[in-house]
Amino acid sequence: MNNQTLRQRTYSFLEMGSFSGRWAGVFEGFMIVLILANVVAVILETVDSLWHAYELWFHWFDVVSVSIFTVEYLARVWASAEREAVPGDSTWGRRLRYVFSPLALIDLIAILPFYLGHLTGFDLRILRIFRLLRLLKLVRYSPALSSLARVIYAERQALLAAMVIMVGLEVFASSMMYLVEHKAQPEVFGSIPEALWWALATFTTVGYGDAVPITPMGKLLGGFVMLLGFVFYAVPIGIIASGFTDEVHRREFVVPVGVVDEYPALAKMPREVAKELASRVRSVTLVPGTVLTRRYDVENGIYFILSGEITAFYHHRAVPMRVGDFLGECGVINVGGFQPATVARTRCRVMWLDSTELQIMLSFYPDLLEELKEYGGKRLLDLVEDGLLSAEERCEMIEHYDRWANLSHPQRT
Repeated sequence: MNNQTLRQRTYSFLEMGSFSGRWAGVFEGFMIVLILANVVAVILETVDSLWHAYELWFHWFDVVSVSIFTVEYLARVWASAEREAVPGDSTWGRRLRYVFSPLALIDLIAILPFYLGHLTGFDLRILRIFRLLRLLKLVRYSPALSSLARVIYAERQALLAAMVIMVGLEVFASSMMYLVEHKAQPEVFGSIPEALWWALATFTTVGYGDAVPITPMGKLLGGFVMLLGFVFYAVPIGIIASGFTDEVHRREFVVPVGVVDEYPALAKMPREVAKELASRVRSVTLVPGTVLTRRYDVENGIYFILSGEITAFYHHRAVPMRVGDFLGECGVINVGGFQPATVARTRCRVMWLDSTELQIMLSFYPDLLEELKEYGGKRLLDLVEDGLLSAEERCEMIEHYDRWANLSHPQRT
């Protein structure tokens, strides 16, 4: 991490958010507040008394906001050269692909009205309504909005089918109501397009009251359409709600692949394997005092520390574990209660790879075992130099690592 270039650090700071560190999380929170404040400002500007009294304040708030959004946009474009490359790609090619990505276009649209207003001389109050598009920037900073967008895309076929059915029912209902009511109310149901308004208002159970049937058959048909509205308009809502629930449960603990790429113990892992690992690990947040592992835990997986500090109690000694360390491997190779107990000393975030997923990863990437063993050996040596472990205890731990390797891959013995 310390050997990263400025561009790499900028990319991690902007794209990985709170996973990149505390200040990146603070920046995300600041941007969310700034976006919401801009929306509130646009709303308040439409009140003439407030606009005339605080026009200068509104103007400078917009200038400062656009300046921040512009710097953020340019920084993202510059750092986008660190994005994953495709064969034959170049630095500017990666930047160009980013500029035309949906999130980058949203960032550009958020600042474009300001510059258009000053370059063309348009009344800024006319263009201010377009500043509400800055609300779309929340998609970048809100996992919930991102999840909703993914759900709509994933369920697009089911939603399209539901929409086709609903449109068909509305056309059918409006056609029937036209046949039943057009003689009694030619000014209201004089054509099928005019009856469509009634069908839409009735299906959605809004019922404005500007178009209502008066004949017995019309009322009977209207009651039937109301019941259909309850049934069929609930279908797309149910599809989205169900998909959103599944997405939240699946993505709540998502870990970006960039976090795996930059983790010291996993630095040698190929990009394709890092992607696979990122899809299998979960991010878990711990409050101070949370017990992560207990002495007699067996096969509860491996925990990679992303932030904070965890204390491991080994032979009644407190051993501090910080960002870059991992723990839990002793529980996988546990023999007679060898697993140290660990407790979160500060607020922490860890990547958790459970034992089943670990075995799956080892099955198609056996080198992961050697990489963890190599990094673990170096970590133990640091603990010996710090006086937290004895050389004998380090050798004991190395023996356990070797035993783990032999059990996982007998062919290597």
